[in-house]
Amino acid sequence: MSTLVTVGGHRVADASELDSVMDSYFGSPDEQEYINRFFGFAIKDGVDDANIHLEKEKLLNAKSQPIDAQVTGLTIAKRGQSLRGCKELIHHTNSRKPDVGSPDSAGSSGLPVQLPTTPDADLYDTPEHVYADNHSTASAADSDIFSVLYPYSAVESDELAIMPGEKVRVLRVFSDGWAFVQRVDDGKIGAIPAQNTPIKSDLGTAVILPGSYFVEFHSEPATLESSREHASFVQQAQAAGIGMYTRNSFNRLFNGVAIDLPNPRHLERLSALPTVRRTWPLQMRTRSVAIPSTNVAPNLEFAHQHTGVERAHRELGLDGTGIKVGVIDTGVDYMHPALGGCWKTPGCPFQYGSDFVGNGYDSVATPHPEPGPDPRDTCDGHGTHVTGIIAAKGPKVRGVAPGVTLGAYRIFGCPGNGTGQAADDVILKAMEAAHADRMDVINMSFGGGSGWSEDPLSVAASRMVDDGIVMVASTGNDGANGLYTSGSPGLGVGVINVASFENWKITSLSIDIVGPNRNKSIVHSSPGNSKFRFFFDSPAAVVAPTDSAGSVEGCAPFESDYTGKIIMVQRGNCTFVEKAENAQGAGAAGVLVYNSADELMSPTSVSPNVTIPLVIIKGDDGRFILDELKSGAVVLTATNNTVSEPNPAGGQISQFSSWGPDPELRLSPAVGAPGGNIFSTFPLALGSYTSLSGTSMASPYVTGMVALILQARAKRVSVDEVRQLILGSAHPIADRNSTGLLSPLRQGSGLADIWDSIASLATVEPPQLSLNYTVASAAKSEAGESVRTLMLHNRSPTNFLTCTMTHLPASSVSSFAANGSFTAVPRLWPEAADAQVAANTLPGAFIAHPGLPVRIAPGARQSVTVSISAPVGLSASDRWLYSGYLRFNLLWDDSVGTAQSLHVPYMGYLGNYTELDVLSPPEEGFPFVSMKGSTDALEDNGHITIDSAHRVAAHYRLEHPTRVLKVQLVDDANATQGFFPYGYLEYMGRNYQSVRGRFSNSTLNGTLYEDTDLTQPREVRPGAYRIRIDALRPLRDPSDPDGYQVWHSSRFIIDAVSLAKNASASTQDDEEDSNDEVFRP
Repeated sequence: MSTLVTVGGHRVADASELDSVMDSYFGSPDEQEYINRFFGFAIKDGVDDANIHLEKEKLLNAKSQPIDAQVTGLTIAKRGQSLRGCKELIHHTNSRKPDVGSPDSAGSSGLPVQLPTTPDADLYDTPEHVYADNHSTASAADSDIFSVLYPYSAVESDELAIMPGEKVRVLRVFSDGWAFVQRVDDGKIGAIPAQNTPIKSDLGTAVILPGSYFVEFHSEPATLESSREHASFVQQAQAAGIGMYTRNSFNRLFNGVAIDLPNPRHLERLSALPTVRRTWPLQMRTRSVAIPSTNVAPNLEFAHQHTGVERAHRELGLDGTGIKVGVIDTGVDYMHPALGGCWKTPGCPFQYGSDFVGNGYDSVATPHPEPGPDPRDTCDGHGTHVTGIIAAKGPKVRGVAPGVTLGAYRIFGCPGNGTGQAADDVILKAMEAAHADRMDVINMSFGGGSGWSEDPLSVAASRMVDDGIVMVASTGNDGANGLYTSGSPGLGVGVINVASFENWKITSLSIDIVGPNRNKSIVHSSPGNSKFRFFFDSPAAVVAPTDSAGSVEGCAPFESDYTGKIIMVQRGNCTFVEKAENAQGAGAAGVLVYNSADELMSPTSVSPNVTIPLVIIKGDDGRFILDELKSGAVVLTATNNTVSEPNPAGGQISQFSSWGPDPELRLSPAVGAPGGNIFSTFPLALGSYTSLSGTSMASPYVTGMVALILQARAKRVSVDEVRQLILGSAHPIADRNSTGLLSPLRQGSGLADIWDSIASLATVEPPQLSLNYTVASAAKSEAGESVRTLMLHNRSPTNFLTCTMTHLPASSVSSFAANGSFTAVPRLWPEAADAQVAANTLPGAFIAHPGLPVRIAPGARQSVTVSISAPVGLSASDRWLYSGYLRFNLLWDDSVGTAQSLHVPYMGYLGNYTELDVLSPPEEGFPFVSMKGSTDALEDNGHITIDSAHRVAAHYRLEHPTRVLKVQLVDDANATQGFFPYGYLEYMGRNYQSVRGRFSNSTLNGTLYEDTDLTQPREVRPGAYRIRIDALRPLRDPSDPDGYQVWHSSRFIIDAVSLAKNASASTQDDEEDSNDEVFRP
């Protein structure tokens, strides 16, 4: 029998002898366990001179390796310390011959490698020979082949020198920041830094790039000192021995760099450099998907009739001529005839822009951009649709400002199998390019999730506003998840973030429903994946089965076979991808998802695992199909025929539109515009036109309005004045479910009206009021009053203005039901449209100074002091966000008696916002502590052992965003022992109520971290402990211990800690726990 293992000079050929030797040397009598440990980098410390030979079958069976190679007799020498990842796993070359006299060289086909005689003390103890067989026959799927973006010069003999553009096949990625790859051209294998391996968040709206960071310097950008800091940073990093690759350098809107840091332990060193103010992890931003359709009748004109655009075109001749508009998006199909059919030729609308990514940039497998020659988009369509809303001028689509000059800045590639992602540094690079091109207004239809104004992109957008560029962004499509769902970069100070209103007409490809009693043609949304249209060659049966969990939502697998049929499920409780996967698993040909509301939205079902179409239909149409199914079979026909019909929700807020406020109690969104069911241009290759829904469509509508204002005022108007004109002239709508107006936390200032904006002879500053929080006190007669000063400006050069004010209360909203439990759908007060309520349960407002009426001379300004009283009749324990509108009624003394009105929305928190709990109360089931994989809470003083199969998980739920979250292990004296992996987090959004986002967790696997960057690991020692979670309350100082809500778990005793997965804490990278559900919306 051939030798299996040589350990400490003992050649082992017998399985029983192997057990004995392994038990002696490695503390495990199980060969399979040993192999698993070895390839988990978990060989026990203190074992010297262990030459290990594993047969191919045992190697491949022990770990699923993507290497199909001759590895019999593979020899790997261990140096007596812990193996730390790929570089220590296999050191090899494909060109050298075995050294004479090397251990086992005669019996091995391996090729030896001489390690450096002066080893890096951080990596090696002593020089040694390490053998590996020739892996030139190694292979993997073509999907594992990637194009190299960054050059890498090999330092050690086991590393592979690569250049940009070379193709490599990734064989394995390791948690220490290295990848084991094979160069396609010559078959050579080696280690390279595995930079930018993305980790998806639960909802996919924010994707963190491990090892990739923004590094911000101290000085303001575009200064002499900032230029010096860039040079100093490079010198300081080199002197500190920090290995990094600079992705992008910024000095216009952001002073700093974006880097890849292969060694995560260098982050602490980097953060301590004198030039570094702070570091931020890079994220990948997403935007909605789109779908082509053909022969569709136009419907954008219906929106124009309700927003003053049609009148501005017809009566004033405005079209945006002379205004430069930048669109940061997926690029644009500039060859579309409605968009000019040209690129940077004389007279062409497109005179600016670049491609920053290329077609291949999108999914998690291809995170590195390879820019193309220009930003033409022929494969996605989102940017083409957005651009058409702004500037199309054709027979089917006429945009809001069809005469503008355009700049297209492409930051998204083709969808592929991804959902449309762009890294923050790519977006910032595009923003700086648009800034350099001096765009007058820029549209950003991306973002979403629970954002913060401190986000680097939000900060950059705010700096563009300060520099005179109007910034317009979508607020997000997370309305179903309730309050605090407005996203960045739209939360930047001064940015106009836009909510979506429903169009008054729906135009879509039709579905013909044939039932036993009635027939009906219905409309549907754009499919969730543009690659799979909702189109079938022949009629298909529709079924509405319950899933294996007994639900009609399709969130669990179906138990029956529905091959070739269309499965209809109800919206809610899981992602569209999960619904599609379950239907596809049952053999379905497509999925209908009927909405809870009688409106459409654009879903996302993009996944490599989903190959069938999914669309959303209105709630009434879903109920129609259900009624017909009660009587018999229902058949569906889906073709290229289109149907247009009135939208019953026209002019109302779109249910998908995100709610405010931002986490620091600033009012969001700013304003609303048509975004639901908008028909616009699409790439020629994808059908030329289509209808889409989203705040992505509302944002460009307002962008076009800004262009019309700038043209009408010959650009002699400031960014602040543009914002005042659009917000002040908007029209707030009523809340159909309550007695007052819809909360500005949903609609902002209301539905924008460009005619009233341009015609306005007055402005009010500020255009929105955020009251922060109201604490009733005796000093204020327990009235909870807030006093604010506004400035009215009479812009008429000839006539006096007389002003009065009317207060219009809006609905108060809360994320908590009457019983105190959290609810995704905000609770309203008044609770019904016909409710009779006490006056002190509604907010109030009056002008305190000067007395009414207010009279303002031509061209003059007048300050007005307004007193706003909180609805103190409501209970502060219910955590209400109250709101309303101040309507300024304006009358000029000209011959025709010109009259206008301006609306200023306000909102505040009833109670002390700084005392608001962030963590959910224990009676809701969170936080709790269990063993990983279990939902059973640990018992008080329970005894546990931590090893590769048993780990402790802390589960928590955030019911409010938090600036800082800490998860720590503490002893009986409440002294911290260190942070968990994923145990120090900043700028966290709250958890949603959906199944996948309902809670977060962090796992204790035997390693704690002593620093907040989680770069200084240490082992957990046996003892008695508790888990402590600290969540910073709103608006509190992170350095103040009293500013945190603190939760302690029950006491438990760790009897033993076995780092069998890793040889020491220094290598405990939490690889198996990287799927911890840290929710980052």
